Amino acid sequence: MVYGIYKKPLDASWQALIDNAINSLPVNVIKVVNDNGITLLKDSDAQILAPGETGVSIFDGNEWFIIYDDAVDSIRRKRFTIAHELGHIFLGHPMIIERHVGAFVGVDYGVENEANAFASHFLAPACVLWGLGFHSPANISEICRISSSSAAICSERIVELYMRDEFLPNPLEQQVFKQFKEFIELNRYQTGKK
Repeated sequence: MVYGIYKKPLDASWQALIDNAINSLPVNVIKVVNDNGITLLKDSDAQILAPGETGVSIFDGNEWFIIYDDAVDSIRRKRFTIAHELGHIFLGHPMIIERHVGAFVGVDYGVENEANAFASHFLAPACVLWGLGFHSPANISEICRISSSSAAICSERIVELYMRDEFLPNPLEQQVFKQFKEFIELNRYQTGKK
């Protein structure tokens, strides 16, 4: 389950999509959590998050837990937080150990940026959006169920990929695209794109 051997969040996100047999958008993060034996808890039940924290990943020596801030109004924000925490787990980020509970280091901005990149690529794979013909933030936000700010970042990434004509150079990306082929074909047809 640790995809840190792929070193890059992009490769790890593709590998996680492949390993979890994800073939449609929006990605069902709850199913991914459950399928990987991770326990998902609301902070209103766990009461473990510090002020300002939206989520945390914990390993108790036997089991992984993701605790997220369920007081956040936006389901899109909750989805991103859960995917971000999956990124920490799948990338094998270093942990702090206290009182037999491990929590990921929260002050390492490089690690946090990697988890954010993982979440972004996992929830909104550029090759799938390219296949659908989606590049506007509104379309990306709707089909991926991510926030408009996250969708704007994805849109910028896709526009850059269009300018460089850099879709599907990686075998993992090719496999993700193939895995989503039926979804792409169905949704391009529904949107009037052929």
